[in-house]
Amino acid sequence: MKVWIDFDPQKVDIRYLLEHLETSGFETEAVSVPAGNTEEILRHAAGADAVVAAMERWDEEKLAAVEGKVRFIQKYGTGLDTIDLKAAGRHGIAVANVPGANAASVAEVALLHILNVGRKFVPCVSGVKNGIWPATITGTELDGKTVGLMGFGRVARNLARMLKGFRVKILAYDPFISSVDDENVTLVKSAEMLFSESDIVSLHIPSTPETKGSIDASLFGLMKKGSYLINTCRGDVVNEADLVSALKSGRIAAAGLDVLTHEPPEEGNELMKMDNVFISSHMGAESFESGVRSQKIMAENIEDFFRGKMPASVRNAEFLKCDSACEN
Repeated sequence: MKVWIDFDPQKVDIRYLLEHLETSGFETEAVSVPAGNTEEILRHAAGADAVVAAMERWDEEKLAAVEGKVRFIQKYGTGLDTIDLKAAGRHGIAVANVPGANAASVAEVALLHILNVGRKFVPCVSGVKNGIWPATITGTELDGKTVGLMGFGRVARNLARMLKGFRVKILAYDPFISSVDDENVTLVKSAEMLFSESDIVSLHIPSTPETKGSIDASLFGLMKKGSYLINTCRGDVVNEADLVSALKSGRIAAAGLDVLTHEPPEEGNELMKMDNVFISSHMGAESFESGVRSQKIMAENIEDFFRGKMPASVRNAEFLKCDSACEN
């Protein structure tokens, strides 16, 4: 069995995954292909039984092209918005993710952005490097603020844990939960209430047809003047044009973003030109520890699947046309 891993081992440390698979008898090919290069993606996938996917998009066309060859797609990460789960199932391809392995890592980056938008740490550091001394920029403390968590899954819960060291009020809204076991977190009844009552809103929702573009002017208009927006989940849940308008008007004082609608950012993206927007390169999940945790789960998923056992993190089992390799 052969596994194509869409990552460059010179840029991403995937030693554990490679060693584990090869020890288990799999042939591996670790080659990173640009997400938009369909021809190269299909060329590498056509020679593989399993794919470890990065940010390339697996739509009906690509999935149909590899039907009968690729039987398992393992996403490196949690989000599956780049993979058509139903279409994969129709073409007999199981799709798994890595739930929870990078939750703490992403939460740390959310906290970094929260601290930075308030204290303006990045402009101060860059100012010193550019010869400005003192490069002091008056900011705002986190203590005393209300932090709203839009979505209360694994990342948000880790962020709530990390925020306990500050004197903050934590609100959360998640339509899929009715109670929390954290006495420091208060559930609110609507997104509108969360946005209107928070000084800082941190987004932790998946990208789905229902959530794409849902964080828009209707919610920005409810925010306190001078509040902050943090996004470490998926870029396309935010209407970026509306965000630009809210930032220009001063309704939102600053935004910390680890994700964008288009990655890398398109030429002319206004957010890239704004002094009150701080953008990191979708690096939230990239820690050594989360990498090892993720690779362990991925290796076990691939091994289990080809031994005839359906991994628990397969997300399209209900759509899957099973054969003898996946009936268990």
